[in-house]
Amino acid sequence: MRLPAGVRDWLPHELARKREIEQQMRAVFGRWAYEEVQSPIVERFDVLERGLGEETTELLFQFNDRRSTALALRPEMTTPIARMVSTRMREAPLPLRLAYVAPVFRYYEQPQEGRMRELTQAGTELIGAAGIDADAESLFMAIEALAEIGIVDARFDMNDARIVDGVVAAVGLDGDGAREAKHHIKQRNLVALHRFERPELLTFALRRGGVDAIEAVRPLCRTDASRAGLEAMSALLARAAALGYGDRVAVDFALLRDLDYYTGFQFEGYVEEIGFSLCGGGRYDSLLPKFGFDVPAVGWTAGVERLLIALERRGKHVQRRRHRIDVLVAGSDVVAARERAAGNVVRYAGSHLDDEALVAEARAYDIPRIVIAVNGAVRELRVGPRRAAELPELRTPSNWDAR
Repeated sequence: MRLPAGVRDWLPHELARKREIEQQMRAVFGRWAYEEVQSPIVERFDVLERGLGEETTELLFQFNDRRSTALALRPEMTTPIARMVSTRMREAPLPLRLAYVAPVFRYYEQPQEGRMRELTQAGTELIGAAGIDADAESLFMAIEALAEIGIVDARFDMNDARIVDGVVAAVGLDGDGAREAKHHIKQRNLVALHRFERPELLTFALRRGGVDAIEAVRPLCRTDASRAGLEAMSALLARAAALGYGDRVAVDFALLRDLDYYTGFQFEGYVEEIGFSLCGGGRYDSLLPKFGFDVPAVGWTAGVERLLIALERRGKHVQRRRHRIDVLVAGSDVVAARERAAGNVVRYAGSHLDDEALVAEARAYDIPRIVIAVNGAVRELRVGPRRAAELPELRTPSNWDAR
């Protein structure tokens, strides 16, 4: 029995690791005062089409319901949340700080590691906030979130779409030519860029670094918007340095994210162990106006599966963890219920096992305590680390009524 391509089962120990990451991400979102929301997995196709660019729309799982309404599985969370805010939360005080941990679906022709057709995104949207403070909040929260799960050395590249637009315009490209040039800049396709016979594009696409890179590009930026983008990059570098992130945040002028709705600041986070970004985001001031709500917004998201891959390649979380169990109870539903009521995680062993078998079972699942109830008497065993020929320690029977 084979699964469809690009999806997977999550076994208990695998799901436990995934849930742990998700909870750590939620904890960071909470510390930054973000509230979690949830949207339907299925959206109307025209809603997603309105928010997504052509490239992402082609990745949709599309289908019709029995009334021939065109539907699709959501491929990302920003567009559904923009639809939600514009229809349900227009009267809420701004800015809104919203978070999510949710599955999304994309139809990749060739699914591969880190690029499954079903994946989980964890991220935030800051809606109704313009300016560098909001951009910085998204970037620094992403850095903090990766540190929370144990990735303290991820490197972050950032760019501003206004700079790219300004440079492309400055070399005399517009319309289809400008779109083609930006596509090749994003792909770092120097051969294709060379055909434009504008050497500035080659220099620009290769430029990456800190303040020096910004100053090198400054002569190419001849529009007010592109110069504002450069100033924003410079300010973000300074704020990152003040937080101790100076050697981990850089400007990469070829960074352009796949989704067309990004209008300004953009960033992605990487580690050396995997060849794709762990997280990314940016400013999308033009998205909510498409739903009739003219407010600016910025956000970011991380792929939970990619975070798991990165951690495993670093030797973290490699050991398969079992679900934590506090006590193994044998012989009494009443005792088991009381243990659960006390907040303990209980594995119930029935009444057919002797002490030796119970101790073996407790050790197999790293359970530190056994409670045995037989004929109204209750006794308790403490189980230490698994060692050959070790006998369990008998404790004084408790006063619990095992009947």
